[in-house]
Amino acid sequence: MEYQTFRGSDVQEALLAVRQALGADAMIESTRHVTNGQNGAFGRSFVEVVAAPSAPGLSQRPTTRATRSPSRDAEAIASRPVVGGLGRARSNPATMERELVALRGLVDELSAGRVPRERARALLYSVGFEGELAKKLGTGATQAARGGREALRVWLRERVRERLLIEPNLIQRPYRQVISCVGPTGVGKTTTLAKLAARAKLDLQKSVSVISLDTFRVGAVEQWKRYAELIGVAFHIAEDATTFRRLVMAQSSDLILVDTAGKSTRNDNASLRLGQCFSELREIRTEVLLTLPAWIRPRDAERIVDSYQNPQLTGLIITKLDEAEQLGGSMHAALAGRLPITYLCDGARVPEDIHDAAEDAVLDAIFPEQV
Repeated sequence: MEYQTFRGSDVQEALLAVRQALGADAMIESTRHVTNGQNGAFGRSFVEVVAAPSAPGLSQRPTTRATRSPSRDAEAIASRPVVGGLGRARSNPATMERELVALRGLVDELSAGRVPRERARALLYSVGFEGELAKKLGTGATQAARGGREALRVWLRERVRERLLIEPNLIQRPYRQVISCVGPTGVGKTTTLAKLAARAKLDLQKSVSVISLDTFRVGAVEQWKRYAELIGVAFHIAEDATTFRRLVMAQSSDLILVDTAGKSTRNDNASLRLGQCFSELREIRTEVLLTLPAWIRPRDAERIVDSYQNPQLTGLIITKLDEAEQLGGSMHAALAGRLPITYLCDGARVPEDIHDAAEDAVLDAIFPEQV
């Protein structure tokens, strides 16, 4: 049995290549991930599948199977047992580049057989867009798709640019303001606020105060006390809306940062508490920034955006870019939720790993040249 190697930006695309070359009954020998050799937010990985044609008479199926959709065939192949373990990624940059060129050629060849709408949807799926948003972004892609994969990538990049909202430099505003980070537990709200506090204090020479509403999480107050001491900012705890308003009005700081407890689908107390606190503030500009990791699933991102009604969200911070292969999920919060992106975080260092959002940087991360 002669095995061949196929690659794709994700499992579905790699298995589609297997199906096109070897048929729907191909035997999968192993799968593994290889990288493009880059580090940080712009690093990417690919799925490599080793497969062989099915042995004659081993698994006969009706010929109508070949007419099924690529995604259903990919699911069927993926459900078969995988023999062997993960391989070792090649580290030679020259070899990697040659293989990437060959991969792009193979993808272009396979895509040429699809109708334009399917080509656009496949490329959007490969970078993390799904559902209704992918459908909207891909509408009208016929001419671009006929121009090849690169032309389609550039066209879709511009489609996203048309919808993308960017609002950088929030902490550089010349007026007094309150900024809060909200979102699920574990997305990096506290660390992100510490980065903002350090940048405002150390780089912009602004006076900064921090008020914590997170009295539920074990160790949250102690963590903030350590941050505040290291950065040199004032730190306070608010038990309720009345205490919160009193603390805010008593501060003369240029910037007041508010840390909140994580929001869950089962317990909306954190959101309700913040809504009550912010409803008491009418004399000062407030920002409520949804904080989400870059790797979040699209449906979860949209659900979380929809769950915030009081207070209303005013922006989006994307964290953990260094841990993500795709940004499409977090883009569902930005595009479907019409939230301006304010900051990007790609590590845990305070304050180095936070950056003002920039349109081209976001688009480059969504649609890298290798996609």
